[in-house]
Amino acid sequence: MLNYFRFILFTTSAPILMNIAIRHPYPWLPTMLLSICFAGLSSICAIAIAMFVQPFFLSSLRNLPTAAQKPIWTRLFRESTGRDLARFHGQASTSQLIRYFGVLNSERLLLMDPKDIKQVMDSEAYEFGRSYLIRRLLSPVLGKHSPVENAHLLVEDVATNSTDTDGHTLGPDNAIDILKWLEKATFKIVLIAFFGSTVNNDNSLFQGLLQEFRDAFATTSGSSAQMEMALETILPWHLFLALFPINDVRKTKRSMRRIRGYCQRQIAQRKSQYTPASRALPDKNILDTAIKSEDLNDEEILDLCTTFLATGYKTVSVALAWAIYHLSTRPGVQALLRTEVRASFPAPGQTDAPPVTSDLLQKMSVLAAVCDETLRFSPLVALTYREARTDTLLSGSNQVIPQAENLQANL
Repeated sequence: MLNYFRFILFTTSAPILMNIAIRHPYPWLPTMLLSICFAGLSSICAIAIAMFVQPFFLSSLRNLPTAAQKPIWTRLFRESTGRDLARFHGQASTSQLIRYFGVLNSERLLLMDPKDIKQVMDSEAYEFGRSYLIRRLLSPVLGKHSPVENAHLLVEDVATNSTDTDGHTLGPDNAIDILKWLEKATFKIVLIAFFGSTVNNDNSLFQGLLQEFRDAFATTSGSSAQMEMALETILPWHLFLALFPINDVRKTKRSMRRIRGYCQRQIAQRKSQYTPASRALPDKNILDTAIKSEDLNDEEILDLCTTFLATGYKTVSVALAWAIYHLSTRPGVQALLRTEVRASFPAPGQTDAPPVTSDLLQKMSVLAAVCDETLRFSPLVALTYREARTDTLLSGSNQVIPQAENLQANL
């Protein structure tokens, strides 16, 4: 993409540079108009080359098995969904790599070989970073830089005080939105884990922060979202925001500005309270650990805060919702887990019970199996995007991946 921008810049500036080189023989107005015409023509040529010539005639991957897709004019402004990728998998189930086209006919590779997926996601993860588009989409939320004691007591306290049902009456004939309830409980857990128990005292503040995060992650879907992705692919970020007042992006930035403001106040307040004596005390939350280490500046701590909150509450709440669903459809497993939990954990309200430790959790085999199987049946991230940072050879398929090529791993 950078080469195309250089091409457009060169052709646009050529008339101006030539006019300067031969000492202004032509008026500046026709020269500028000619430069604008060159800019338009070069942009059309660059888009045509990127969309049609490069993938079909110049790409080093054009000989790979290519998925059968709809005509290009019907999918020009849309990205392939998970359902599309499952269909591609069925079309070429014996292939190690499947080539397909995304928004603006940009080339994509779907990894099929387990060795390739392990190489991209694990053994050579630093050679395959997040794709440029994904980094841009997440930057308003996660920022530029992308051990809690007594955690079991924290979870128990939140669970005890988060059992409201938003005014609904529990019963066999009534349905409760469990995901929304789990979001509230999980967000309170991650908020207290990062900042400490002081944030649990102001319920209105907690509700406001939760709503800001919901607004930050609430995006549109369908054709409008696909069009946004297409425009973000070809336009610089600031030009994209200036030309197209996308409501999703502006709402996300507005919500994250308020969230980061709250985090900044918490960081400043906690730093002002630190004394040499308090630094000797054990850490009670993640913010204390980050400040005490002195390895991170305020901006990096702020990015750590927003990343932890944004990635923590949503993923954990969805995982818990799937676990409850799978347990509700498997009464036998539910009974085994209930028996193990009652045998291992103290009864609610029991004061003389031994503390729950991480060693005890490690010994609960049924609980560990339920967590593992939940993530296996319903992975939180079913599809991940990666971008090759250098020309890299995939060991499983024995295929060289060019730099800046987008890869998808269907987990």
